[in-house]
Amino acid sequence: MEEHKISELIPYLKERGLRITPQRLLILNTIISLKGHPTAEDIHQKLPFISMATIYNNLKLFVELKIVNELPYGNGLSMYEMHTSDHYHIICQSCGKMVDFHYPNLKEVEHAASALTKYKIHTHRMEIYGVCDTCKNKNQR
Repeated sequence: MEEHKISELIPYLKERGLRITPQRLLILNTIISLKGHPTAEDIHQKLPFISMATIYNNLKLFVELKIVNELPYGNGLSMYEMHTSDHYHIICQSCGKMVDFHYPNLKEVEHAASALTKYKIHTHRMEIYGVCDTCKNKNQR
């Protein structure tokens, strides 16, 4: 499944003039295999032979190409995920764990914002903060 996702991205990368380097493929595969929302440091732990600068530069490039979403929430470290369907995020205020929250897209909020401000709205983000079960159980002991 992971190889299939990457093989679909290769023509997209080539069309934009990017070389298909082993490092780029490893970084993309690692984001997919880590599941969830890894940080650059999480990716580097799995790929210690690739420099942090290379990881950050490629993540920035993937974000610009809309292959990867950067999620600058929580504890100040950006997390990353492969660009998929629109969804929201719930973030633990204690440990920073982030999970996807699928809910109907709140387009009516965009329409209201546009009507009130006369802005042309392109997108929106929503994050919800709380305490995950693991942290909640730790605090109850």
